[in-house]
Amino acid sequence: MIIWKVLLLFNLCRLGYSWQDVRNADQSLWAYKSCMRDPKDVDLVPKWRKFIFPNDERTQCYVKCLWTRLGAYNQDTKSFNTDRIAKQFASQGLSVPDEINYLQGIAKGCKAVYDKSMKFFKSQGMAIRTAYYATNESEEKWFNAHPDTKPKGPKISTFCKSKGDGGCEHSCSFYYFRLIDEDNLIIPFSDLPGYPKSALEECRNQVKSTNGCKSSELYECLSKADKPALDSALEQLDNWSERY
Repeated sequence: MIIWKVLLLFNLCRLGYSWQDVRNADQSLWAYKSCMRDPKDVDLVPKWRKFIFPNDERTQCYVKCLWTRLGAYNQDTKSFNTDRIAKQFASQGLSVPDEINYLQGIAKGCKAVYDKSMKFFKSQGMAIRTAYYATNESEEKWFNAHPDTKPKGPKISTFCKSKGDGGCEHSCSFYYFRLIDEDNLIIPFSDLPGYPKSALEECRNQVKSTNGCKSSELYECLSKADKPALDSALEQLDNWSERY
């Protein structure tokens, strides 16, 4: 526990903003909702909303999706970002539990991530929900304190039309579509439903190392590759955005 406190003190002093850092209620809500969108999971969603995770393949992959989109699981290293989970706990005034060590080591694939997660959830379920705004009270409190964030209900297009892009075209909508993060960095794991995955990956690789307005550059690349598919994908994401 002492070691964790030292690490947390060091990291919090240099705390920045990126998808791999502390998540807020809006970002956490997107993770929960977006990982539930697959139509084949409709029968399991009521359980997931209650944080009930039966040991089946679809639930295992939901848990992996959730940790990934919360910035707590690194798909490249196949491991949990335990230092960032610790910072998430600290950001909510929670002690970092020793059980976080259950998440250490390589976890390849949905089942391995699920197995490690369930050990952690067994003793720390409520603390995890509190840390990641998965309670109505903490979620509502955060949204009420941050009126500049897109509220639950309006479409992203409606919100961003009134908010504006601050000189970086598409920055508002692409942030809420989770194509770029709050540091203008490309998010590698979000979806564009129906858009060719190879073209999406190519555009991400092309834009991620540029220094300009990445949202505008990403839009141009995606549009050039397949504008009808892009328009359809963004419309679908925009319609989904009314639900959170």
